[in-house]
Amino acid sequence: MKLKDKVAVVTGSVRGLGWEIAHAYAQEGAKVTICDLDQFLVDKAVERLGLPSERVLGVKGDVSVEEDVINSVQRVMSKFHTIDVWVNNAGFAWPREGPWDLEIVDVPFQVWSKILGTNLNGVFLCSREALKIMRLQRKGSIINISSAQGRRGDPLRGPFCASKFGVEGLTQAMARENVSYEVRINALDPGGRMAVEWQRKKPSNKGQKMLSPDVIRPCAVYLASDESVGITGQSLDAAAWNAEHGIELKYVVI
Repeated sequence: MKLKDKVAVVTGSVRGLGWEIAHAYAQEGAKVTICDLDQFLVDKAVERLGLPSERVLGVKGDVSVEEDVINSVQRVMSKFHTIDVWVNNAGFAWPREGPWDLEIVDVPFQVWSKILGTNLNGVFLCSREALKIMRLQRKGSIINISSAQGRRGDPLRGPFCASKFGVEGLTQAMARENVSYEVRINALDPGGRMAVEWQRKKPSNKGQKMLSPDVIRPCAVYLASDESVGITGQSLDAAAWNAEHGIELKYVVI
């Protein structure tokens, strides 16, 4: 097992990419913390992992709220006494309730603030608290889930692009600041459009072929494991990484 007894926290992990990562970590022997907004869904995800109680924790929290992040870290430390891996996955392109696909000229400030609050402020808040622990330990891996739209601005995705460009830059800055502490920080782009819940619900996506969310698993395990020691400040593409390592890409039609 590549992550035996490592303590991993995955935000936004009751579904989608976060769930795939948390599940992969559990299968590789990690002690896993599920962190998300809804306690009922957190509890269900913890149950689905099927781990003994001493190896799993469920935490309700909003990554955009400083107090919630601090409380989440305290709960993880109280149970596991360390944090080896932190995955900043919580994020979205548009609010679940809408509006969707707006040009910047039409984006309400409230929507802009909500997207940036989770996608970028959340990465800052979570990373800051995780780094306080990892620096003292002189070990750890932070993985920031990014996107191709963090390197290429696309229309109708302005707030999301801005947040992911920010994540890419923050990843590089944190990586350079923490080399001497032997803490590595990398970004991970799934590598294409994923057949996650919100994509499946869009009527315009019906019949389209998209990558299966489990494409994220192998590279997420690699970045969390000791195999990636010395890799920091990088932005990896999960689909490309899988192809380079002979792992078949799975697609689904939604």
